[in-house]
Amino acid sequence: MKNQLGRQQALLLGCSAALLGLGLTACGSGGGGSDTVTVQGDVPIAYVKRANTIRMNPTNGAPTAPGGDLMIREKSSPSAPEHNITTQFTQGQGDASDPEVSYDGKKIVFAMRCPTTNTAQIDGGPACTGRWNIWEYDMTTGGYTGGSFRRLTSSTQDDDVDPAYLPADRGFVFSSNRQTKSKTTQALNQTYYALDEYERERVFNLHTMTANGVNIQQISFNQSHDRNPVVRPNGDILFSRWEHVGDRNRFAIFRTKPDGTDMFVLYGAHSPGNSFLHPRDMDPAGAYNGFLTSSLMSLSGTDEGGSLMLVDAANYSEYNTPTNRNVQALGGQAQITAQSLNDGRGLSRYGRVTSPFPLWDGTDRVLVGYRPCEVTRDGDVVSCATLSSAEIARLNDEERTEAEIAADPLQDNVPPSYAIYMYDPAKQTWLNVAAPPSGFMYTDPVALQARSEPNAADPTNVDPTLAAQNLALIEVRSVYDTDGLDRMGTSMLAAADLPSGCTTAIEKTAPTDPLDTRNLVADLLRIKDPADPAYNCAPARFVRAVRAVAPQANMMGMREAIGETDFEPQQILGYAPVEPDGSFKLQVPADTPLALAIVDAKGRGIQTHLNWIQVRPGERRTCDGCHSPRRGAALNSGSIVNTLATALLPSMSGAHQSGETMASLRTRLDPTALSLGADMVYTDVWADTSRGGVARAPITVRYTGNTNPADDLATAVPVNGIINYAEHIQPLWTRNRGGNTCTGCHNDPAKLSLQGTTSGTGRLLSYDELLIGDPVIDAGTGLPVTRIEDGVPVIVRGAAVVETMSGNAGGLARMSRLTEILFGEELMAGAAARTAHPNPPGTAPNHATLLNAAERRLVTEWMDLGGQYFNDLTSSPSVVNVAAALTQASFEAQVQPVLRASCSAGCHQPGGNAGASQTTPSYARNRFILTGDPGGDYNVTLTMISDTCNAAANYLLSRPSTVPHPAGATGQSAAVLPVGSAGYTAIANWITSGCTP
Repeated sequence: MKNQLGRQQALLLGCSAALLGLGLTACGSGGGGSDTVTVQGDVPIAYVKRANTIRMNPTNGAPTAPGGDLMIREKSSPSAPEHNITTQFTQGQGDASDPEVSYDGKKIVFAMRCPTTNTAQIDGGPACTGRWNIWEYDMTTGGYTGGSFRRLTSSTQDDDVDPAYLPADRGFVFSSNRQTKSKTTQALNQTYYALDEYERERVFNLHTMTANGVNIQQISFNQSHDRNPVVRPNGDILFSRWEHVGDRNRFAIFRTKPDGTDMFVLYGAHSPGNSFLHPRDMDPAGAYNGFLTSSLMSLSGTDEGGSLMLVDAANYSEYNTPTNRNVQALGGQAQITAQSLNDGRGLSRYGRVTSPFPLWDGTDRVLVGYRPCEVTRDGDVVSCATLSSAEIARLNDEERTEAEIAADPLQDNVPPSYAIYMYDPAKQTWLNVAAPPSGFMYTDPVALQARSEPNAADPTNVDPTLAAQNLALIEVRSVYDTDGLDRMGTSMLAAADLPSGCTTAIEKTAPTDPLDTRNLVADLLRIKDPADPAYNCAPARFVRAVRAVAPQANMMGMREAIGETDFEPQQILGYAPVEPDGSFKLQVPADTPLALAIVDAKGRGIQTHLNWIQVRPGERRTCDGCHSPRRGAALNSGSIVNTLATALLPSMSGAHQSGETMASLRTRLDPTALSLGADMVYTDVWADTSRGGVARAPITVRYTGNTNPADDLATAVPVNGIINYAEHIQPLWTRNRGGNTCTGCHNDPAKLSLQGTTSGTGRLLSYDELLIGDPVIDAGTGLPVTRIEDGVPVIVRGAAVVETMSGNAGGLARMSRLTEILFGEELMAGAAARTAHPNPPGTAPNHATLLNAAERRLVTEWMDLGGQYFNDLTSSPSVVNVAAALTQASFEAQVQPVLRASCSAGCHQPGGNAGASQTTPSYARNRFILTGDPGGDYNVTLTMISDTCNAAANYLLSRPSTVPHPAGATGQSAAVLPVGSAGYTAIANWITSGCTP
């Protein structure tokens, strides 16, 4: 990615052309560097030495390998003495990571793991628990080598990593998979450890503890990892969040208060690049005040290294998204190295950077872990500077097959031997200050110097009554207050959304705020006026609240049970009305991963919420809008919120208090309106028809109890907001409708079969028919069209009847062809879907009248949630079971070596997306993600097993033992894992060992 400049331009272009021309080619090997170089302004530093065989990816919460230790170098110079601080505990068998220095520069808090077989002692007992614990090294009296150790956490079941000091001696923030609260408050009142949304590792969330290591509190509740917490100058916690809802799959930079309140994205949700890791503030007293530094990389294939970024978080909420009109339109992030480093997978000609640490000493320098670009030619390690242009092009060719890559004598496979460098962005100088020994890498550098202590943020005042009920309150001032991406704007709507007499759904006007960067904004004065036609044209009618149903650790069969979708299981919590000004206010469960979708009058989501939000107990959270600009005043504020139309009922307008939205006013007068309802029920309480107001039509859509009994469900009614396909959707297709019974016509798999027979996947045939598109056939050859993905040919499939890729965050039901047919409206399905699945012929019954209102609601909800097969993985009959006999230890001994040799190098790798569009290939076809981490690989392997008494029938064996694998592979004459081979037999024996007839 090329440099992207805004305010950075003036700072970065001050470097001379000669210095810029040096680039990184002069850095040399990670093991090089002169013995006599002394860095001007030397500072003592700490870092970790780790084995370079560790498989590091952003998606790995705590990767490890024996051989790691915490190191201290007395000066940032290769000639300075270096000390191994933790060898007495690790004894060559442990690991260390994530050092952070106290604000006085005299202590280091870090994470360390060592096996229980080690003999080391601490406080009269064993020092090693076999898990990652938080430790502190105090140099106050003993100096670099004579300091004292303190173990702050000592779990034998959980992993604690990424510690950082809270100011004013208030303790520590860290990342942990202990899930202190969330494991006891899972959906449907269940208790278990949650896995990430790849169904691999126990989720790492942010926790805090006191300075003595007690009172551990969970403060974040994401469904995938929250990593790299540090404290900002203002006292907020800055961290990297893995956002992985549906087809969104990336790390963005978030911030929160130390108590977990006011959590929100700071930068990177809609910007170029995939994963922003290791974010930190630059020196608040330096030239880059207000900027962040971060490493930017893909989800896999980079050994957690990428480009070195400078992010102008003070002036941009996203790339090319300034906070106001006084800021340049273009900018937000820039690579600050002379040569662009690759922030994606593949060859990075000028090396990769990891774990940057800005010095707060007035020099604006940055400590980094840096590895040069090296490859192997015929098995010998050579510098990328020796590569010809043809060789570089070949290594970057994404269309090569795995076989072609394997046969190439040139390989991009050199282990990551990161060294510690001191980088000066103004001078563009790189000085190697610590080079690792062979077989190791140096990462996570920190400067052992005092720095300004951040502000000590006090806890947020919360509502004690709500907190006692584990509830919180969310208010959105107007869903029509949307950003330039128009996520809740007219681009999400279709002509069919316009009621009779309306020419536009959302009236627009010029913003009144002179600093507003938008050319047009929603005209709320017209939209909320019952006498204005815009009042009945606006589309938002309800908000649907859902919560995540997390995948469970140590469970078999989850992949088959979740189905052909990128979305994990979800539970509908309920509905609340959206008031005419676009506001809503509701009480929601606290400390719960939530998503909010705005739905139209027919219950169809206008957009899909692609990140989990949270509120702490008693927190009262107010948002300006849906995807609204993240700085500046709310659109529904000031004179706009206080201007009341004469066509409003006097009982409402007369009770209005200054600054109140319509939702605030209504819920103050009627507190019961704060509670989520099970059904979509709306009555206009605003319009005064005697003063020219035209009331909105009432809406009532229930599963049962409708005014007309013919609109009720005659099939199973969902309970607790859980929709399972076999239990709730399939009966709609088989329900006796006389000559119009769905399965009476749709019974041909060559076209569309909605029959309830079991398919080869173990699921109902109708489910696979709706969710999986047909192969695209080449008109010339008559064969399926294929494309290369990660070196493997895969079949190109056409559009499915049900869409599970949210694209630009559109509502899934509205993007699905099935919805258009069942409602008789053209909404947001693509042209390809309409071509593949045309309207029923004129001789067919009118499909828009075949299902009643409750049935259409149910199908719509199922699609909007993501089209899962099961949303409750413990439902009966479910294929999900506890893997009691298949242990991780036996997996590591018998199965993981086979997977590493046969599977993990190619297509079974994490992928992600970048930019505002958030486009990425669906990974529903490849949920078997292998990164080399034993715990994660074990859990995801269990998801591919559903029958331990019939080893060959499980995905884990049936797919790789079939030719072709993957489907679409060409020229494949032998299976990846042939039946009867040593690897196949090892896996089969392991599976069978778990059989309990």
